[in-house]
Order: sequence, then structure tokens, then C-alpha cells
Amino acid sequence: MKIWLFNHYAVAPGTGGGTRHYDLSKELAAKGCDVTIFASSFQHQTAADKQIPEPDVKVKEKSYEGVRFVWLKTNVYRKNDWRRVWNMFLYSFRAYRHALKRKERPDIVVGSLMHPLAALIGYLVAKKKGCPFYFEERDLWPQTLLDFGKVSKYNPVVLLLSALELFLYRKAKRIVLLFDKAHLYVEQRGISADKVVYLPNGVDLNRYDSPEPGTALPQEVERRLQALEGQFIAVYTGSHGVSDNLDVLLEAASVLHKRKAGIHFLFAGNGPMKEKLMQTAKNSDLTNVTFISPIDKNAIPLLLKRSHAGLISLKDAGIYKWGMSFNKLYDYMAASLPTLVLGKKQVSTLEQAEGGLLAQSPEELAQTLCQLRDNELLRRSLGSRARAYAEKHHSWKTLAETLHNVLKHDAVQQQPEQQQISNKRGLEA
Repeated sequence: MKIWLFNHYAVAPGTGGGTRHYDLSKELAAKGCDVTIFASSFQHQTAADKQIPEPDVKVKEKSYEGVRFVWLKTNVYRKNDWRRVWNMFLYSFRAYRHALKRKERPDIVVGSLMHPLAALIGYLVAKKKGCPFYFEERDLWPQTLLDFGKVSKYNPVVLLLSALELFLYRKAKRIVLLFDKAHLYVEQRGISADKVVYLPNGVDLNRYDSPEPGTALPQEVERRLQALEGQFIAVYTGSHGVSDNLDVLLEAASVLHKRKAGIHFLFAGNGPMKEKLMQTAKNSDLTNVTFISPIDKNAIPLLLKRSHAGLISLKDAGIYKWGMSFNKLYDYMAASLPTLVLGKKQVSTLEQAEGGLLAQSPEELAQTLCQLRDNELLRRSLGSRARAYAEKHHSWKTLAETLHNVLKHDAVQQQPEQQQISNKRGLEA
């Protein structure tokens, strides 16, 4: 079965950032699927183009453990300005043009909405190639923008995104969603939930149980961890954006700094708020806070192994009523770390796993961290339950099996339709 997947921000192993589609595709390839991922050469998380450094090369292909990546040359950007918008258009144009040039016909095309154009390109390619289209909506657009208060519901961009979302819902054979209650959102939009495939984020447990030979933390990170030896480390891995609410974690760090609690906050990642957060920590003289650059996904287990608790901070936003699926959460769970959530509501996965604790204020988070620092038995109990839940429900092997069953079902249904089309063309000839 040939599967084409359009995700502007997909990343290969050996780099920072979320590897959802690579990990999922690797498991599908092990089941005999032929998977091709069309992705941008410029990586958003690291702000670097390591895939096509040559200025005159527009397309490059490379396979990683049976997963074929088609890298499409795109421009560099540093901020959310016109250069990033141009990067989106350039990726979409080159992905569409290159896909149509390829002579083979995929059995399924998946368009992943990290931005709307990539999903739309997936639909257009599927239509041209005469195969089913799967719409993967990673975030609910434009609902996320509305619920975070970034724009008005009457904003022309919101109206356009809403119309595009509904169009893709209607055209898709399947709607792949990452949130456990998002099928209700789809029904609210007038679309049958029968189309929905719930496929949350997951984790490659092999990275934690059998690290690849030679995997190591960057030297600077290793030096910092050695300097923190003996302290309780609360770690955050992931994006440093407005929606990540990390400034509230710094408030908790300030409380613990004043208490000289021996608890250190370690932030690994990148994002538009990182410089501001670093400046806040500096201005407040928070010597119990360290920021490091994004690290290779394969090295994340090494970082978490040296930590004592994982952190997540949630804004009080309506979007979370549909569910949550944070990459960082499944990494924490796979590493047997207890997870502390700062917010008004617990993450449903953690609640079901009984693998974490909820704090509703910076002061309460500080108190809960002290509780974990002083109670190793509680840490181990929460961590082991989290790990067991991840093994059962969130390994990529398990999630790939779910998707593969849907793909096989739809492929069988598609065969009679393709036969009818072929017969019709034969009669017309």
C-alpha cells in the first residue's frame, strides 16, 4: 500500500522536534506499507536547513528505516513575519508540483494541518491522482485561535479558515484527530463522526529501553546537568510559545527560589517566547532556572533519565474541552516520570493513567514539587503507572496498528470503485 503524507513541518530522526509522522510511518513500513513524506527542508524548531544546504537544489529524497522523505527547498525565516508566510506558500507550491510529476499513484494521501495549505495540497493531489484523501487536523483551526483570544470570530482570516476546515471535512474519506473528544467538535460542524479516526500522539518506547549506540547529550547540556547534580530537576521539553504558558512556571520557580528549595527548572526547546522568558528569569535573578536549546529526539530519554518530574502548563482556554495530546507528555510517561500539570483541569490521559498531579496555581505547583522531592515512593508510583499506560495505549506500534486497520478497510472498499472507473474509461475508449 502506497501512502503519501504532506506535512510541512515533518522531521527526520536525528533532529529536534516532534517525529510523529516518522515514527508512525516507520511502523507502517514494517507492516509492508510504502510511505513517502513530503516535508520542508527548513526546520521550524531549529531554524536551520540541514536537509538541502545547497542553494541551487530544490528537491532531495532520502530514506530513513524504510520511510522515504521528499525534502522541498524553502526559504529561511526567524520570526512570524511575511517570510514565514512565504515559506508556507513555497512549500505548498513545490510539494504540489513535485507530487504531480511523480508517475506512481498512491493508494491514500494524507494532508496534515499544521497549517491549512499543506492539508489542502493533500486533497488536491489526492483528487488528481484519483485516490482517497485523509485529513489530519493536528490543531482545531480556527477554533484554537479563537479560544486563545488571538482574533475575533469575525476576522476574515477566521472565516476563511473555518470555510476551509469544513470543506476538508466534507471532502475527506477520513478525519484523523489527536484529541479524545474532538469527534464531538466535528459533529458540531455538521459532519458524521463515523469519518473520525482517533489517533493521539505516541512514543517510541525503544528510544527509552534500547537507546541507539552513540546517542549522547550535547556537551553543554551534559556540563549543566553535572553542575545540577544533587538537585531535584523539574523538566519541560517542547515549544516555548504563548499557548505554552511558561511564564506561570517561572512564577513557581520564583516561589521555590525564595525558599531555597533545591528544585531546579530546566527548559529544553525553542519558540517565539523564549527570549522574553530568559529575560524574565534573568531580571528576577532566578538561579534555579536553566534554558537549553532543542535536542535530538533520540537524546530526549537521556535528559529525562536525569530529571525527577515533567512539567506541563495550560492556559485556561476552551479548546482543551476537546482533549489534549502533548508530545512531551508521552515522553515523560515513557521515561517513568511523574508529570505535574499547572492549570485548571487535569490532562485526561494522566487522569486515566493516574500518573501525575494537578496544581492550579504557581504556589500550589511549588508545594507539589516539594512533596515529590521529599517522597521518592510517590514519584516511583506515579512514574510506573504512567509508563504502564504509555505501553498499553500510546506506543507507536499500537497506534500504527489502529491506523493500518483503517487503511486496509478503506483500500478494500476502494478496489471496486477503481474497477468501475477503469471499466468506464475502457468503454469511453
